[in-house]
Amino acid sequence: MSERKMRVLSIGAHPDDADTSAGGLLTKLKRKGWEIRLLSVTDGSAGTYRKEIGGQELKLMRRAEAARSGARLDARYDVLDHPDGRLEVTLEIREELIRYIRRFKPDLIITNRLNDYHADHRNTAQLVQDASFLLTVPCICADTPYMEHMPVVLYWHDSFKKPYPCQGDVIVPIDDTLEDIVQHASCHECQYFDWMYWPDNTELIDWPREQQIARLRDRFDRLFARFRREYDAEVRAKFGDEADNIKHVEVYEISEYGEEPSQEFLDILEK
Repeated sequence: MSERKMRVLSIGAHPDDADTSAGGLLTKLKRKGWEIRLLSVTDGSAGTYRKEIGGQELKLMRRAEAARSGARLDARYDVLDHPDGRLEVTLEIREELIRYIRRFKPDLIITNRLNDYHADHRNTAQLVQDASFLLTVPCICADTPYMEHMPVVLYWHDSFKKPYPCQGDVIVPIDDTLEDIVQHASCHECQYFDWMYWPDNTELIDWPREQQIARLRDRFDRLFARFRREYDAEVRAKFGDEADNIKHVEVYEISEYGEEPSQEFLDILEK
């Protein structure tokens, strides 16, 4: 019998969050043979300034874009039906997530931190946090077999400083995945080449697609190079003499609500 693949579940609020917020790490885990699953808790139906396509049309558009990005990771990308911009922390959705996570049985979950500008992001993080311990409780959602161990839970990086800034617990060098991240994001055309430019850069909406992708590539290059500078002490502590060769990193914080990762597990993520 073949050994079971390791599994990672990335949970975002919207149909471009789970892949682009952790694209480098997910790409590296795919290369290492992990099974990848992506989940959007909302339907993405409000992410546009174009009122004529908001709602059902945009919902279907974003599902198709998510599927294209997921295919690049050989991953299933599920999108739940909760309305974009109106996600609430409810018992019903918590139990929906408990059942979903138990069915997939991930070794690792990646999601938002609790402090974020967007209520959907914050509420997704809260829902995952509230579900985490209960994944192992047999009498909760007893119709779905419980997990014997909680997965490791990581928060992807954000730049918010209050109540505290993101801790660089896990540092993932991503120099060899930058183009993959660009291509994942480029699958989400209605977001990265339309909605992203609203309302201050609408002139960029009509740029040729190749020029838009080049601009996106430059944006990611600068973003992950900034992370490398900001977390220089952590990079040098983890990678020693190799640190000078690392130009771009993703940064993750370990959630106290998941399993404490072993050093061996961290080495898989970071090396």
